[in-house]
Amino acid sequence: MGDALFEEALSDWRDVNGVKLPYRMTYTLNGVKIFDTTVNDARVDIVGNSILPADTFTAPIAIRGKAVPPAPLGKPPYQWILRRLASGFFTDADNLYTDDDAALTLTDVAPNISLVTGGTHNTLIVATNNYLVAFDAPGDDAQSQIAIDLAKRKYPGKSFRYVVLTHHHIDHSGGLRAFVADGATLVVGKGDGAFFRKVLSAPQGLNANKPKGTIAPRVVEVADKWSVNDGGRPIEAYLIDNPHADGYLIPYVPDAKLGFVTDLWNPGPPVMNVNPNMTAVVRGMDKWGIKPERFAGGHGAVGNYADLAQAVQASGGAR
Repeated sequence: MGDALFEEALSDWRDVNGVKLPYRMTYTLNGVKIFDTTVNDARVDIVGNSILPADTFTAPIAIRGKAVPPAPLGKPPYQWILRRLASGFFTDADNLYTDDDAALTLTDVAPNISLVTGGTHNTLIVATNNYLVAFDAPGDDAQSQIAIDLAKRKYPGKSFRYVVLTHHHIDHSGGLRAFVADGATLVVGKGDGAFFRKVLSAPQGLNANKPKGTIAPRVVEVADKWSVNDGGRPIEAYLIDNPHADGYLIPYVPDAKLGFVTDLWNPGPPVMNVNPNMTAVVRGMDKWGIKPERFAGGHGAVGNYADLAQAVQASGGAR
């Protein structure tokens, strides 16, 4: 949304044993209600008239000086912490995108195809003769810039021509501006085009990780199938019906017989407890007549598609 006004309004103040408490808390983002919490009951217990000892909150000598010092004033990534908490996957680590003592890395999964792993959300990098393509842009622009830097070290002399989003959810699209600033055109599913043109045109004065390049609203909206072969390697994306998100795209690299999926299925572990999201992947592949051998995941790693198809078939979900 670009520069945005995030507000908390406290109301319905009531006296609770001499303490004023708000019984309603409302959060809005650019006027859109995000959270609206109502307190039904509150209690404040005051034990006698005792006075706390002066050293109640004094740190014991044995543990002083051992805590990690706070970040410099104005430097803590509060916005990142809020976004992680709101998305429900906050990592209690000093690293922003990985566990402590870890780092985002490139893992080769096919010839000239690499998966950015090491964090909670992955990006797939596909190299053609002339340029690079990214599938998903999770986190924020700084995470995407790490992925871009990794890709350019591995595939020197190439910039990004396209970034294909599986779906619009912020945890998998928050870093799209960095790829667009590198020259990429954004590819999204049906119904998402106007929104993302607005996103790419929004002011970025408060973006601590604002990309250096031009963020132009270059967006392709896919109504059914998207395919390009201007880099010597066909790259495709297919719109599929599913219960997770409207306008969902399955990116696909035909010569590697490799698909990419986010949230509907986490490839890698054994396929168990088939659900409607998994079934949607198989139905989508059947609908388009695609025969992938493997899938890389926006979560997870790489898995054999046959394992998913067989599990869905055994569950009665395929048709």
